[in-house]
Amino acid sequence: MKKGTIAMRTIRLLAPSRLEMRETDERPAITDSTVRVDIKACGICGSDLALYNGRRDLSGEHYFGHEFSGVITEVGNGANGLKKGMRVSSELVKGCGRCWFCRNGMQNYCKSLNDALLPGGFTEQTLVTNTDAYSFLSPIPDELDDITASILEPANCAYHVAMKANIQPGDSVLVIGLGAIGLVAAMILKTMGAGTVIGADRSKLRLEQVRKTGLLDVIDTSEPAWMEQVKEMTAKDGVDIVIEATGAPPVLKDAMAAARTGGKIVVPSVYFGGIDGFEPLPIMRKELTIIGSKGPAPQLKTDGTSAVVEKVVQMKDDLRKLISVYEYKDALQAFADARSGAAIKAVIQFS
Repeated sequence: MKKGTIAMRTIRLLAPSRLEMRETDERPAITDSTVRVDIKACGICGSDLALYNGRRDLSGEHYFGHEFSGVITEVGNGANGLKKGMRVSSELVKGCGRCWFCRNGMQNYCKSLNDALLPGGFTEQTLVTNTDAYSFLSPIPDELDDITASILEPANCAYHVAMKANIQPGDSVLVIGLGAIGLVAAMILKTMGAGTVIGADRSKLRLEQVRKTGLLDVIDTSEPAWMEQVKEMTAKDGVDIVIEATGAPPVLKDAMAAARTGGKIVVPSVYFGGIDGFEPLPIMRKELTIIGSKGPAPQLKTDGTSAVVEKVVQMKDDLRKLISVYEYKDALQAFADARSGAAIKAVIQFS
């Protein structure tokens, strides 16, 4: 540590299941089109857990932690529209506008995101790229505290799922996999006019956690008759929309069985591995539509502000029911609880 410098706390992933917590004075220098953000809180994403569990290659990662809230403390030249002292949260607001994906309405695939953060939200300060064309930050309204604001990025992912579902008033919805994305997607779909919304999981712990929130009626998929329960609750031969959010490839077969004839299945899951004995025939026989949903995507209103921020403000009290807050000193426990499922959404608080 250099004499006279202020220590900055950081959480680094050195190898699968090996986290290092330490203080450092190594701060990347501000550059054009970047801002420095003092991190207030950062949530643990499923992609962070995939790195932590060794299911993703750490060598190709550019940053660690991307679900954060904080305050801008320094602004580089050309960092469009952002000012020192602004409270901000991570959210893909717009892509570069130049690449093939941006020009074809698929900004969630924009490669600019790969270099948006340095070193990421699990360090007390991070640089964030912000230009006329590209932005990964949204201003935080006064109605949101720092902890709730940190869920904006996963809420954007869930909003993208809901938009892909193209909900019609009264549609029935089954969400399989009650992690943060599945639960927030269910909450958003309710606000968009869904009829019966059912949550499903096989984890007794997760089912009890969700029951305590009072947000959803839930079904235990480890019970042999769970599919019949779904059909009884919807009074149909299946549900209009299934959100498959478990990340377990075999569950896609259950999603196909649960969907009604002509139904839709939206898949935000990151799958590892395949499905033994997969039978695709129901896709044709039931005329099913299966739609992928990858990550966050810009969700702007006509005035240019984020529709997701507005939705998070609307749902803030219920969203807080999903969050478990950990002080920095308890970061290792936060990762352990996120891995085990003891926390639906673990958020590490820096201040």
